[in-house]
Amino acid sequence: MTSKYAIPLVLWISIVSLAIFSVFHFIIGFEKPTQFISLAINILLIFGIIQLKKWAYFLTIFVSLLAPIILIFQLSGYSIIILILNLTVLVPVLICTKSFINTTSTVSSVTN
Repeated sequence: MTSKYAIPLVLWISIVSLAIFSVFHFIIGFEKPTQFISLAINILLIFGIIQLKKWAYFLTIFVSLLAPIILIFQLSGYSIIILILNLTVLVPVLICTKSFINTTSTVSSVTN
């Protein structure tokens, strides 16, 4: 990485997937206002992932693992599609673990 905010290319898959989820949450939000909470979380995650923040890394993992538990109780016909899209967020973030964890040490070495 050449700068402290250089985003690995694979991570853009997560960002685009979260943006797609955000559009769906926005549309569904007019029918179910609780979806606006999910929209806010997605937007927060997008900005955190772009900046390679540790809290975004851990929150993404938590939310991505929480989604299947919630879907078990809803038993929607779209559950499989949602889980696949969920994996498009989780897997690239896990692949880029080193980018999230080493951001503080990279910044320290650049400033010294």
